[in-house]
Amino acid sequence: MNFQQSWIEPPELCFPYQDEIRSGECGQGYAMRMAIGNGMVGLPWVKHALGKTHSAVLNAGDAPYLAQWFGASVQLLEFALERLTRGRREQGFSYAGQTLGRQYFLTRSFPRVCPDCLRELGHCRIAWDMALTVACARHRRVLLDRCPSCLRALSWNRPGLDLCSCGFAFKMEDVPETPTASELFLARVIDQRMDDFGSPECGPGAAGVATDEATEALSALLRNLSLDGVMRIVYALATAATYDLDSQIKRERGSLSKARQTVAIAAAFSVKAAYLDATVLRTQRPTVLVDLLIDVAASSRASPEDLSFAHSMLGWLMANASRSGWGARHASLSQRELF
Repeated sequence: MNFQQSWIEPPELCFPYQDEIRSGECGQGYAMRMAIGNGMVGLPWVKHALGKTHSAVLNAGDAPYLAQWFGASVQLLEFALERLTRGRREQGFSYAGQTLGRQYFLTRSFPRVCPDCLRELGHCRIAWDMALTVACARHRRVLLDRCPSCLRALSWNRPGLDLCSCGFAFKMEDVPETPTASELFLARVIDQRMDDFGSPECGPGAAGVATDEATEALSALLRNLSLDGVMRIVYALATAATYDLDSQIKRERGSLSKARQTVAIAAAFSVKAAYLDATVLRTQRPTVLVDLLIDVAASSRASPEDLSFAHSMLGWLMANASRSGWGARHASLSQRELF
């Protein structure tokens, strides 16, 4: 349908195929599913109707229009779409009922999928939008972020949930790589926090869950943290690992590759952190790492568990400041009253 040739304005449209957004379904995936179900060209049509650019992402402000067109509850759509704080993601935002403090915690412009979930459930899961969700705990596989046929990154503007823009249909055998224990564990933790196929038993030792020393340490550190706390601590551990004197880390480029590397190095470094082992950090600018933790204390939304762990990790880092040399250069950080 071409709006320029239609007597009906976009806000007044109401399509014949209507459905409620499903539990665990992401908002952009819902809009894609409904547009395709009504014979439209997926999200490109929706974005055009909303006056958005081809590369834009949908947010909570679009919920009333989507609800009018496709029949979902406005409240449920707002829940499944990103709500910005003061209009800027850098100032914090909420997603799926979770308040998050860093824009890179989400990866809504770079979709990832599990072909098995798409075939079984018929929708895109909301947990896939979290940057550190790199595996499907349900099917124990690494998520797909590139087309196995054309090798291009997946796009939200593709013509079908399980189709690439080139027309290739994703299959379960397209991702032969097995996820690590830490990747599966973190996927379960995020699923649980977002109520997306979460299980009360998501830690090492749960039935059918593989484990290793790094995953055990990561589990001990993340226990009882909020989703924001989990994301901050994993990124803080990964940052500390890159600062470690013994590290030899070459950063990956792709969104999924970078996330997998972040999980891997955070899990490995968590063994040091869990036992508060001495470490030497080589850096002239530790503030990226320290700010991740200090921001937890500054947040009125942080849980007691988030505050307690951030305090412990800051104390551990400050105890190592003299060995690393940056404590003297940043004495104000070690003297700052954090809590």
